Amino acid sequence: MDRFMKMALELASMAEPFPNPKVGAVLVQNGRIIGRGFHKAPGKPHAEIEAIKNARENKEKVSGAILYVTLEPCAHKNKRTPPCTEAIIKNRIKRVVFAMEDPNPLVDCRSTLERAGIEVVGPTNEKRAALINRRYIKHISKRPFVTIKMAMSADGKSATRTGDSKWISSEKSRQEVLKMRAKADAVMVGSGTIKADNPRLTARTRGAKDPYRVIVDSDLCIPLNSKVLQNTDEKTIIATAERAPKKKLAKMKNVFVCGKEKVDLQKLVLGLSAMGIKNILIEGGGELNASALEEGIVDKLCLFIAPKIIGGKEARGIFGGKGIALVKNARKIKKMKSRNIGCDILLECWL
Repeated sequence: MDRFMKMALELASMAEPFPNPKVGAVLVQNGRIIGRGFHKAPGKPHAEIEAIKNARENKEKVSGAILYVTLEPCAHKNKRTPPCTEAIIKNRIKRVVFAMEDPNPLVDCRSTLERAGIEVVGPTNEKRAALINRRYIKHISKRPFVTIKMAMSADGKSATRTGDSKWISSEKSRQEVLKMRAKADAVMVGSGTIKADNPRLTARTRGAKDPYRVIVDSDLCIPLNSKVLQNTDEKTIIATAERAPKKKLAKMKNVFVCGKEKVDLQKLVLGLSAMGIKNILIEGGGELNASALEEGIVDKLCLFIAPKIIGGKEARGIFGGKGIALVKNARKIKKMKSRNIGCDILLECWL
């Protein structure tokens, strides 16, 4: 094992920042250690920042140095501290060597740093680093509870053949949805919902905190002037795929790349879990609902059924996609209960 990485791992062992990972970092210039540090506590500077700070306190030149770090540096912004990749780029570090990849799938330092011309090497010492971070790895693997909420007519339609859906459910049902949204840590919708309805996705309930807003947009096709992008609280997250247009990607904040051709919802929800998000409310549309079911991330359905008939073979249902070929392969509901919400029926189904 490289002696610099060995020292970084020793520093990581000294850290106690749970639920954050234990991370140690060493800065090397011309074969000589110029700075070192570890992540001391949640909300405190990460190991990379501590090492850079230590080097500056020692009046050492950071530009052109090599950074040895036990976990790949963070690149996402939805947390209490800025992404370490920003500091690495700003301080002109020439190479980053990391021991293990972050199990949080939203952390992707390599693409960010390589675009800035920084060489990235790793993972180099996965077993040792994973042993130090076994508690963090176990913590991050816990998946959030995911609920799909949809309003539909008595004949199972979520919109007319022209796409009109306002309003299928009653005012009382819509108030119930606002309560659900206020209790959720994050609300997730597809790009089609943003383009069709242009919602803000805020709680709109006095005293309630606004949830994170997660937009699943593999093509990065939502307009830049969408209302949800105008919120100033930094709680809007765009989940996209590697094939998304790079020029548009550069214009958006808080973008998570999860998957090559389309968003990998399993990776996305695990990444959101690592941010402390434990309760996700999916509010449509049909294609996202279908993908969520197919990828196995859904725990519960909340279906608001209105006493209306829409009809029409081109009217939208609550689930899109290809669907199953045989009834025997249908997804089974484990438990179901219903209650009246005004003139509507709320059907709650646990999968």
